[in-house]
Amino acid sequence: MMLRLFSLGLIALFIGGCASWDALHFWNPGGRVADRGEQIRVTMYSDGASCPGGCDSHVVFDADLNGTEFAHLPNSTASKCRKGEMCEICLMSKRRQCLEVMYRGGGPDQNTFDFTPAFFQEVCASTPAQEILSERCRKMHQAEASLSGLTNCIAVPGSPECAPVILKARNDRTADLPIYEKCLGIGQDKFNRQKPLAAQRSLNCAYEAKGTGGPNSRGTKWRKLLPGACREGTFVGRDGLDCCSGVQLTDAWLGPECRAFYVPPTTTSTR
Repeated sequence: MMLRLFSLGLIALFIGGCASWDALHFWNPGGRVADRGEQIRVTMYSDGASCPGGCDSHVVFDADLNGTEFAHLPNSTASKCRKGEMCEICLMSKRRQCLEVMYRGGGPDQNTFDFTPAFFQEVCASTPAQEILSERCRKMHQAEASLSGLTNCIAVPGSPECAPVILKARNDRTADLPIYEKCLGIGQDKFNRQKPLAAQRSLNCAYEAKGTGGPNSRGTKWRKLLPGACREGTFVGRDGLDCCSGVQLTDAWLGPECRAFYVPPTTTSTR
């Protein structure tokens, strides 16, 4: 699975959209594990085939958090969580705002719980007991409402107003998929030795090697997620940060990344 770098999460914040400022409240600077009285940053990721477990409802986090008060086996004090098993995570120090969730391994930078869209679909179907998640769900539903009245082109690709955006997205994925599969088949290192830098890939073949994303308002550039890495029926977003799924709750939270797939309906639309 691709390592979810902090830089990508930070980029998403400053590109724009509603997956935004409140995430900064959970970032603990200084490259250290969070201390007492601190919160863990909550983020969302959807990087296609690189996402383990079929991108089911799960969390990934840095190894330094594992076996701490923030992440441990259920009914334990400091036993490390194991991949593919339920893990108790606590969003605040002193074992506060805890919940059990499937653990799928490492990924993001320190002091970050990186959840999948499936996780947020699950927990936001009702009101979570954890205040941090409850507030996040409230904001996600608020963002989702901003798409009301628009045609969801991933969900209903046959709508006439969706033809241009869906055609381009499908063509981009179709063109990149065999390249992605070849890279996986022969191995990334061997694949890259045969290619110029501009065509090389990184992070288990899912991302470009030379960052062409950006720059954003702070001058930061990033390596884009490539179209072939997104699963069938999902498409890479505008800035190459995540795959857009057609689930309005989570697509809306990604802001401008997935906004192109939601368009005004035509009078003949059968949404």
